[in-house]
Amino acid sequence: MKTKRETYALLEQIYLYYEQFQINQQKIDGWHEVLKDYSYEQLHQNLVKYMTHSSFPPKICDLISTSDRISRAIPDATETDTNLVNDQPPANEEVIKAELANIRKLLGIQRED
Repeated sequence: MKTKRETYALLEQIYLYYEQFQINQQKIDGWHEVLKDYSYEQLHQNLVKYMTHSSFPPKICDLISTSDRISRAIPDATETDTNLVNDQPPANEEVIKAELANIRKLLGIQRED
């Protein structure tokens, strides 16, 4: 954004849709400092996309992000099984007993042997 006037116009658009969003000179200056290397058109397009899925005002990172965070893929059964595979060998009995003793100590559990 080349001018603070463009920054103000963008903030005004945010306020139009999110009434809890406040605009002041400090916010205009701060946002302009961060957004000065981005085009108004691209930021405005990102704002329009953002508004379709969020009821909260955007932060700067929400407007400059190019990733499509709306889509969240849910893994199928095969992919889930792949993610659950544990290639690490299990801990030995001595380590397990020591860690369980530490947990009991932290929780204040007295064990009668």
